[in-house]
Amino acid sequence: MKQPSHRTRRLQRARKRKPPMLNLVSLMDIFTILVFFLLVNSSDVQQPQGQALKLPEASVETPLDETLVVQVDGRSIVVQGRKVTDLDTDPGGDRIPSLEAELRYQAERNPEQEPGARAITLMADRDIPFALLQRIMSSANQAGFGQISLAVVGKAGEKPAS
Repeated sequence: MKQPSHRTRRLQRARKRKPPMLNLVSLMDIFTILVFFLLVNSSDVQQPQGQALKLPEASVETPLDETLVVQVDGRSIVVQGRKVTDLDTDPGGDRIPSLEAELRYQAERNPEQEPGARAITLMADRDIPFALLQRIMSSANQAGFGQISLAVVGKAGEKPAS
């Protein structure tokens, strides 16, 4: 009896093998996690990060645009989620140097905007002294942010005056 050649044996083994199958369970898990991540992180409403931050109430005509967010509570100043300074250790003066430096850094990251056209949204606790707000706005103005919006909580049931 004649022995099958090496090539013939290889072809017979290849016919017996099953084609590789794609495991869809892992792929479905990945897509499910991705969908939940996108649902949780996609929000049209800007809300303060800290629970201690209480915004003043007012009627709002138009929603906020996506701008640089500066949060101020009674203890610290936070720019885009990054703590800039503690108000307890602040030396005083007309401006806040660490805030101004951070805003200049943020402005350098977006060089396509003109210095006077840069905008920030100031989320400040309703109990913050006006003198501190003046210092923050002065620092922002010196850093090239000419448009400053104050964030407020819209009152329920009120329509804005026309």
